[in-house]
Amino acid sequence: MGSPQHWKNFVPRNARAVLERSGRKGAPAKAMREIAVLFVDIEGCTRLCEDLPLREMNELQETYFSQYLDIVRAADGEVTEVLGDGLLALFEGPDVKENARKALSAARHIQACTVSLNRRQRGHDSIIVNIGLNAGPALTGLTRLRGRSGERWVYSASGPVTNVAARLAALATGGQALTTQATADLLGCGCRRIGPRILKNVTGAVDIVEILPVAERRQAVEKVKIPEPAGRITTERPVQKEAPA
Repeated sequence: MGSPQHWKNFVPRNARAVLERSGRKGAPAKAMREIAVLFVDIEGCTRLCEDLPLREMNELQETYFSQYLDIVRAADGEVTEVLGDGLLALFEGPDVKENARKALSAARHIQACTVSLNRRQRGHDSIIVNIGLNAGPALTGLTRLRGRSGERWVYSASGPVTNVAARLAALATGGQALTTQATADLLGCGCRRIGPRILKNVTGAVDIVEILPVAERRQAVEKVKIPEPAGRITTERPVQKEAPA
């Protein structure tokens, strides 16, 4: 059966905290909270799975994702799901702006960590991670699946904030970190405006910006990496400067 510690490793820390606070045998009701959501996705993972033996691919994912787990937890977040080629992390402190900034810090450290790991790893192409970051209200807590065979509890953050973060990660290419204009306003970070985009299964256009890598923060104008839709004129826009500390 394994020791109690082994079983704890299957449960995210935020899920354990909810259960410990409730002091109840049943799952407590989910609650609305202002959170930040971070999706990290390995670009071209399907091709990597075809190129590498399965054990090597598993070892690669464990090596990189183990480092990402430490980074997320150091920023007061928690990885709640690993989705094969990516992971989902939540930042659930009391202040949404602080949550967004911690998620941004984690995103930048993940980008830097990936570069470092790529220098040390051999036998495969360099790993590229694309990131989607979003902040806002979500219904967080334990989702209960009740079947005739029993129950299954999953810790989740339900709502558009999570859906949009996932779509941003899917839209990003070449190691980009994308967020919404509303989240960028919370962050006050250097960014490049991409503009409104229609995201899959998201109602209405979402105003998207790219979070600039640290080395590019001071550049005045950059071309957008994501192609404009047909018929749209590409406009170069000034980079938003860092807010004073």
